[in-house]
Amino acid sequence: MSESEKKDIGAPIVKVHQTAELEIENPLLVFGFPSAGLVGTIAANYLVEQYDMKQIAHVRSRFIPSAAIFIDGLLRHPFRIYADDEKKLLVAVCEVPIDEQGISDISERVLDWARNKGVTETVILDGIPVQGIPRERKVLFAAEEEKIKELEKIEDLEILQKGIITGIAGALLADTLSRDMVGFAFLTPTMAQLPDPEGAMEILQVIDKLYEFGIDMTKIKKHAEEVKEKLKEMAQQVQSMKQDRSGGESKDYTRYYA
Repeated sequence: MSESEKKDIGAPIVKVHQTAELEIENPLLVFGFPSAGLVGTIAANYLVEQYDMKQIAHVRSRFIPSAAIFIDGLLRHPFRIYADDEKKLLVAVCEVPIDEQGISDISERVLDWARNKGVTETVILDGIPVQGIPRERKVLFAAEEEKIKELEKIEDLEILQKGIITGIAGALLADTLSRDMVGFAFLTPTMAQLPDPEGAMEILQVIDKLYEFGIDMTKIKKHAEEVKEKLKEMAQQVQSMKQDRSGGESKDYTRYYA
């Protein structure tokens, strides 16, 4: 049996299983996916934890790898949707990469569900992969025309002048264009291969400025500092090894952490 035939067994093409009632007027929908630096998933999960959000739905699809996700020892679906009535906030977080063949179907089905629940605004949280450690921390945005003027007023937020956003994030942004919804994305440069809580924190700070959620950054700031210190130690070890091999001075890699 081929891999494609195996995928046709059991799991639906895409289905949003709603498991709790949702009564929020015009909620904001935030998406976080496991892309560069895990910026999106870290930021989305931090919002869920910060406000003790309740899970109200999950997404099943033959294009989402079967996986058991553990959070505090409890099993969770890999693609979950949470709600906070007070904040008028929905957070969709996926912990696993989505099969490219199913990106379009998943995007359309999730946005159809969201629009049916009154969502008119969606934001993607994502990272832009760069070589090495980002020297400059900044947050960029890409948005539909009607949202640009509002975002340009946010301090330390810059427009992404030109580029292509691919994968599930790109599909969602493209699909909002054909719906009565406004889609936009916040992106920050990040290391491609390592978790980047500092990048997630930068994006969360922008979210907080825009929507005044009152996000407490204490825990994620501490986590970011711990990761930063570990990376600094690794850079110093690499520098020391290079010096030992060359018998002379080598490039100071630690300056990126100043």
